Amino acid sequence: MGFKVVSVFNIPSRRLAEEMQHSAMVDFDCTGVEEYSLNEAEVDELLGMRSYSGGDLPEEVLNEVDNRVLTHNFHQKFYFDSDKSFDFFAHIRTIYLCEAEHTEIVQTDWNSEWKKHYKPIRVSDTFLILPEWEASSNLPKNNFVKIHPGMGFGTGSHETTHLCLKSFLELEAQFSEKTQFMDYGSGSGILGISALIRVPRSDCVMVDIDQEAHDNCLQNLELNNIAIDRVKMIFVKDRPAHKFKLVFANILQNILLHESSYLIRSVETSGYLILSGLLVSQLEETLTHYLKSGECEHIKTEAKGEWGVIVLRKAR
Repeated sequence: MGFKVVSVFNIPSRRLAEEMQHSAMVDFDCTGVEEYSLNEAEVDELLGMRSYSGGDLPEEVLNEVDNRVLTHNFHQKFYFDSDKSFDFFAHIRTIYLCEAEHTEIVQTDWNSEWKKHYKPIRVSDTFLILPEWEASSNLPKNNFVKIHPGMGFGTGSHETTHLCLKSFLELEAQFSEKTQFMDYGSGSGILGISALIRVPRSDCVMVDIDQEAHDNCLQNLELNNIAIDRVKMIFVKDRPAHKFKLVFANILQNILLHESSYLIRSVETSGYLILSGLLVSQLEETLTHYLKSGECEHIKTEAKGEWGVIVLRKAR
């Protein structure tokens, strides 16, 4: 199943273009019309070797484009979901004597196509990230986290998310039941939710600036059967003052540097701070910035591709 498209080129007047549209809709059950003055080849011809990247086009170029649009013939694409497209194609060729082309667009299941981009991601031998539609009945319940790819950052496909989870899993023996976590810049909630899955009866504060991120996080909590009373969602302006055994901060470097005092202060003595959202080129500067307080000791730095993670332990 697909759409049939009749493309009509070089329609010499607005009146004729409107007459074609009326005929297509009334007589041939057309489902939609797209109109344009310049196609890609004509734009290339107009601009030639002139190339612009960013900023505004020079005024003289804009004027030239406007003049071409105003004086140029019209092009139209007519869309059909029935075989009446063939009748309209013949009608255009014989009645209006315009250049025309008939093509067919195969209809795509965009939902299935979209899902192809999200595959299970193995973080370790005992932990997987699964998109919500993947079967999980044959997996131990604490060996995976399910994620609905939504507006909140963190589907597990990004290197920084992967590095944060890998670092957490290497430390998880340090966390007992009822541990308190904070996911600062929580996005989809994938980091905090994974901690809640791996550490029974723990709880987590999710901190973000975006309501859509919190909404996505709520979806993922439900998807993973996490009781809502184990989670507190707050905005940055209301960030908590108490201390946590582990703080995730997978955000941009400028925020990590600006918020360093708060993030260090939020970790209890002997607790851990996992920092990411960092390019490899930013790791040294960020690590130096955090160590200068004298409150943290460096556990590890790790890179994956162009991205990296820093793990710190609160010494005092």
